[in-house]
Amino acid sequence: MTSAVKIANEPNRVLPREIFPKENLLHHELNFTRRKISKNEILFSQGEQANGFYIVETGSIRSYRTSGSGEKQHTFKIYHPGNWVGIRDAAIGGNFLHHAVALVESTVLFVEEEELRRLLNSDSEFQNSVFRQVTIEAVESENKIYSLGTRQVHAKLSEFLLQLSESQDSEEDLPFTREIMASMIGVTTETLVRALADFKSRGWVEIDKRKIVIKNEEALLRLLD
Repeated sequence: MTSAVKIANEPNRVLPREIFPKENLLHHELNFTRRKISKNEILFSQGEQANGFYIVETGSIRSYRTSGSGEKQHTFKIYHPGNWVGIRDAAIGGNFLHHAVALVESTVLFVEEEELRRLLNSDSEFQNSVFRQVTIEAVESENKIYSLGTRQVHAKLSEFLLQLSESQDSEEDLPFTREIMASMIGVTTETLVRALADFKSRGWVEIDKRKIVIKNEEALLRLLD
């Protein structure tokens, strides 16, 4: 299966360090191709050969799987600038295990499998970075399974909002719909809307169209106890 992403006609470049402002992961040269993708454009599809991985430069990317009938989508993660998309699948040399789509107009840096292998075999710092990224994904998946299986709706929503506030500016518009948010925490859209309305009535959050701003972080944290 061929990716729907169009490759920009730009030469490979050295990865700018500022793309990792929080972690400063890479201190070496990394060859990549910059790709610009439109809102709702598919980055890659489940079952497609993982012939490399992506680093989000601008915008937001959503990963998800579909039900057997293809009617229902289950969102796994929203990737923001600096996040690596598809690194696990590319590292093991298999196929992508989920779909990835741009929530807004985005720019990604594509690192081919050959470049990935070269760095894995020659750069110990890069090896540690990949190990750390894969470990983070595994921990996040485990925590999500626990949350979906044991926590009530308000706790799930609280956890999601707190994690979201850490990953992006709280004043930015949400790059996804209520339906996507509901699929991420494992509830129906109607249940999510009721829980958000309850949070708003208590003064814990402020909701304005596509913005959700946390007003009482301590109250949300108490729901996680």
